[in-house]
Amino acid sequence: MKRLIPCLLLLPVFVTISFGEIVFDYTISDTYEGSVMLNSESLLVTGAGALQIDAKGESYIEVQGTDPLQQFVGGIYTLDLDDFSILNYYDGETSLFTIYDDATATFSGGSINYISSFQDSDLIQHITFIADVDSIDLTGNLLTGDWLNDGGSFSITLLDQTGYDSVYSNINFVPEPATIALFGLGYLLLRKRT
Repeated sequence: MKRLIPCLLLLPVFVTISFGEIVFDYTISDTYEGSVMLNSESLLVTGAGALQIDAKGESYIEVQGTDPLQQFVGGIYTLDLDDFSILNYYDGETSLFTIYDDATATFSGGSINYISSFQDSDLIQHITFIADVDSIDLTGNLLTGDWLNDGGSFSITLLDQTGYDSVYSNINFVPEPATIALFGLGYLLLRKRT
């Protein structure tokens, strides 16, 4: 067990090194697109936006930013994630995000007006928020809190779907890195005493 702990601590370094830089199939940077359909392809969004982005198969989307949300000008109005697609959302503005099947999404900043989930969360939570866990509040279907990365706040309406688990039960809230470090340190100190 003592040998396992250093290996686990070095795992993120090796994973980062092994994957390297992603080469994207498509990029949206300073234009506004109509409909973008991905089928096991990758997309990088750094500005402007799209009316609709639909990811199927094993697509990968990274949203680093968009222009302010305004139809036919900026932001993403509809972002659908299907099948085994993956979304990493760092910043930007989106009106409606919908997730289906076995897709997964991680949000660490930006503005999302609505989230809809057609998934069951019995075995796995498909949506991850990197947020200040103490700031999270759910009143009715309105989820509010603060992002960790940029310190900005979010206010998102959760749209539950009949026949599926609630959107809130499908969200995994990851605490700040300092809290995780304290848990790890506490674990090491407890292991040392026994």
